[in-house]
Amino acid sequence: MATPGFNLPDVVDTIRKHMRLILVISFLSAIAAAIFYKASPRKYEGKTEFLIRNPLFGDRSNLYNSDQKIFDYFADEDDVNRILLLVESDTVRKQVIRNMKLDYIYKLDGATRKGQLATERKYNKSLSVIRTEYKDVVLSFVDTDPQRAADVANEIVRVVDEVYGGYYKTTRKLMYEAIKDKTREEDSSIAALTDTLALLRDKYGIYDIISPARNNIMLSGLKHNGNKDFARGVEEIQNIESMKDQLVYDRAKNKTLENQYTTGTKIDQMHVVTVVTPAKNPLDPKGIGGILTVLVGGFLGLFFSTMLMSLYDHYLSKPRNN
Repeated sequence: MATPGFNLPDVVDTIRKHMRLILVISFLSAIAAAIFYKASPRKYEGKTEFLIRNPLFGDRSNLYNSDQKIFDYFADEDDVNRILLLVESDTVRKQVIRNMKLDYIYKLDGATRKGQLATERKYNKSLSVIRTEYKDVVLSFVDTDPQRAADVANEIVRVVDEVYGGYYKTTRKLMYEAIKDKTREEDSSIAALTDTLALLRDKYGIYDIISPARNNIMLSGLKHNGNKDFARGVEEIQNIESMKDQLVYDRAKNKTLENQYTTGTKIDQMHVVTVVTPAKNPLDPKGIGGILTVLVGGFLGLFFSTMLMSLYDHYLSKPRNN
């Protein structure tokens, strides 16, 4: 039994046979592609590229380290992963949507949960972030307005830097507040001990420096002043003085720590993100241009019409041999 089939010569013969119909279908496909291109909104991609610093470079142990140990100023894999997670996080998304008023631009009601979800879905669909082999991050945002696409991409990077860097700055501020509270306690204790010492010295008539913490340094020889409780007074003053001297020493160290922990806590200091290429107005829309769209539409029309005519000629128009 002969099985009908077709090969390249058959296809060429089909094209010659149905040339006018195939050309008409191809032409209509090209027109349909042109109409689709004109009717569909142009989308523009704002793209920015940035590097990530090691967030520990602003830590006091590195800022005030005199040993000059080797320190990598670029972020490691864990920090890069955290940045990628933060870019797509709800914290950054809500802040960017609020700052750029995207719910209003997208004509959605941001006051309702339904409108918020619709805005977030459109935002997520427009956002793309990838990490390259050089540990830098490429972030892009797609929008129908070219300038807005660039502005949103830059705003996302700014918010990520603010949130991620703010985490470390907030941690250092919490440490600073804890040390500051401890210093206040020490100030109160030192003031109380000072008052106690003044009373004891007046009570026993002892005005020499007596302190084991100062290695018994005295300004004059300690002589009995005739007070019957002189020995007891020396011991009491010595005990209180040693406690006060230790507190003064601890407070001095904590004051130094206070000053160190306030370093780099301002908003414009110790940025974690360094933008290598800021997003700019892309001017040209994303995807293939109008001419290529028309050519692709015409080619698809030519291809499918040829296949259909070939199938028709070889399987439907010819009688089957039993």
